[in-house]
Amino acid sequence: MVYEMVTNLPAEAIAKLNKYSDAKTVEDKIKALEEFISAVPKHKGTENLLYWARSRLAELRQEEEKERRKKKGGGPRIFIEKAGAGQIAIIGPPNSGKSSLMSRLTNAKVVISPNPFSTTDPIPGMMQYEDIQFQLIDTPPIISNEGNYVNTRVLAIARNSDAIIIVIGLDDENYLNTLKRVIDTLEKRGIMISMQKGYIRIIKHRSGNGINVVFYGKPKFTEEDVKKALSSYRIFNATVEIYGEPSLDDIDASLINAITYKPTIVLFNKKDLNNFKGADLPKDVLYKVVSAKTGEGLEDLGKDIFNILKIKRIYTKKPNAPPDKDPLIIREDATIREIAETINHSNIKYAKIWGKGAKYDGQRVGPDFIPKDKDIVEIRF
Repeated sequence: MVYEMVTNLPAEAIAKLNKYSDAKTVEDKIKALEEFISAVPKHKGTENLLYWARSRLAELRQEEEKERRKKKGGGPRIFIEKAGAGQIAIIGPPNSGKSSLMSRLTNAKVVISPNPFSTTDPIPGMMQYEDIQFQLIDTPPIISNEGNYVNTRVLAIARNSDAIIIVIGLDDENYLNTLKRVIDTLEKRGIMISMQKGYIRIIKHRSGNGINVVFYGKPKFTEEDVKKALSSYRIFNATVEIYGEPSLDDIDASLINAITYKPTIVLFNKKDLNNFKGADLPKDVLYKVVSAKTGEGLEDLGKDIFNILKIKRIYTKKPNAPPDKDPLIIREDATIREIAETINHSNIKYAKIWGKGAKYDGQRVGPDFIPKDKDIVEIRF
């Protein structure tokens, strides 16, 4: 993904961009972005910037329409309320086998057809993994027309999800190019599937102590480079979080697109065709060669989803009582204190734990202790 950084925008365009960044409501963001697009000079140097702005404007209009339909009732669903331990968007091109995969993994009633575009609306279904469930969403196919209404809906669902499964059919002779197009479509809308490529998150402040840059990766630029780049946009108070190895050019995308990272699994479907010739993907993107028809290769998919979500199950209990049957789902690095806050408790004294994280059953631990998956936790106040 190559971006050309724009540092010579007219003052009016910069002011409109800052107005968009500061806007709190969808309506205000739409208005500010429309004004920004009108103020940006139209030439080759601003092509990418305008593409991001128009793409983001389309997404915001979808959000506005969703809210309007929600108030009135009826209309097609754009977002689906989350359920289970995580929401996973299943995306891919036409005839890749998304619906067949959905049918095999969940209880959802989907239309399986050799004809493309048989899925016209997002369909949710629950996938069982041990004692929890994941919510999978079968989405309409992504197509080549980048500005297409369907693509906008699918990408909005992907952005709202906790993780993504990309399904690519091996009956496509150019399956690697098809995968690249899907990934490029996601990235152009600010959805990153790998932390290795990196991205920049900018949190603007109305006042403060200047630009605070936090590095979570190893980019090829310095803190001073970031400050200089932001000053060209008249941004002088902000926290800038830098993940992986982005370039300074990604600042443009960050200001427009609200960059987000989604852990992703790529499924190369139709294994029985024996057409798989490898895939060059970032190390943090898991891929599997599977058959939705026979189930081959899907045996550990639940475990894979659990791992990429980086979550754990905690069974809370009260003194002298058995643990709850339904686990609390929380980040894998969550402490006892954070677990207590999740169940609306504070000022904890200590906790007792049982399970893999304990040296012995009933071990007493402090608020900063990090229990492991499936541990039983009894919090004392």
